[in-house]
Amino acid sequence: MSWSGAPEVVRASEAMEQNKLDEAASVLQKHVAANPNSVDALNLLQQVQWRRGDMPAYRQVTIQLCQACLKNQDVDAVWRAFEEYHNAGGDKMPAATWLEIIRAIESQQHFDRAVCEYERLAQNYPAEKPSLLALLAAGRLCLRKLNRPEDALKFYKAAAASKVPHLDWEANIQAGLQDAEHALTSAAAGVSR
Repeated sequence: MSWSGAPEVVRASEAMEQNKLDEAASVLQKHVAANPNSVDALNLLQQVQWRRGDMPAYRQVTIQLCQACLKNQDVDAVWRAFEEYHNAGGDKMPAATWLEIIRAIESQQHFDRAVCEYERLAQNYPAEKPSLLALLAAGRLCLRKLNRPEDALKFYKAAAASKVPHLDWEANIQAGLQDAEHALTSAAAGVSR
């Protein structure tokens, strides 16, 4: 694969083709430090780290690639990089980045996957604000898109019990709890008829 664009990316690509992986990594790391949103450089650095067998570095570059793709609003590339991260054993993306990625997944109407990821985010970062936002989003999706009021109620209750200060979200939490309970009551009434 030949690369065009920044001279550093071309030089690193040539070093990689000659199996000079340490040199390629060094050139790309310097370039990415100066150009953190260079998707070409990050893609190539990701390949270099894979070939070097440095999985922690590979996962770290993949996080950076996700962030760059988010900034470029390239949802398909974000989705691919996120999957690559998971496939490489990544299980704890930085909370704010993870939340943005899940929102991108949700925007593509992958609601079941979004709920699953929101729940994982909340479990991994229970004391951070993104976990509270993830619980609210999961509750909303379960209630409004997936017709799963029991799950919605579970997420809203978890949000209400969250240790994250949430006074500014309390009205949303209470409304979600009421809506989920109403949906459960309505569903039970419909079944008993």
